[in-house]
Amino acid sequence: MLNVRIANQKHAEKIVAIKKDIVMTNDVLLRLPEDKQETADEYRQKIQKKQDNGGLTLIVERTDEVIGFLSFSRPSYKRLYHTGSFGISVKPECSNLGAGTKLLSYLIRWAKEQEGLEKINLDVFSNNKPAIHLYQKLGFKEGGKQVNQIKLKDGSYADIIFMSLSL
Repeated sequence: MLNVRIANQKHAEKIVAIKKDIVMTNDVLLRLPEDKQETADEYRQKIQKKQDNGGLTLIVERTDEVIGFLSFSRPSYKRLYHTGSFGISVKPECSNLGAGTKLLSYLIRWAKEQEGLEKINLDVFSNNKPAIHLYQKLGFKEGGKQVNQIKLKDGSYADIIFMSLSL
């Protein structure tokens, strides 16, 4: 059974470990293995800053093991504060268990209760077909793209696709 809950600072180490695992095994995040990786201390500060600024960090657990997370932030600029954006990651070996759907469904329910929040944004690499399918399934629509913006490990290119969900 999968359980989603709001993360706290003690979850930072597990979140950073998931991010590192994905960077080492997949080509769907901006960071490469040779790029500077985030530390648990840096991520602890990030969790607190997001919560202080109207955002949120979620974890999804399977039998007390953190298998994924979602990080949502709202901009500090008043003209953009009606929006927010997120990143989501699930351990590669735990994909297709419904963790991404649970995390994103929680975010959407939570977002609808937040004063002044009207729109959720994301960007995704065009080669990340499972993520695109998830976003479309939950109602996100494509709003544009940057063509050949990402150079992949094999030398080919991926677009960055911008998607959003109006609340």
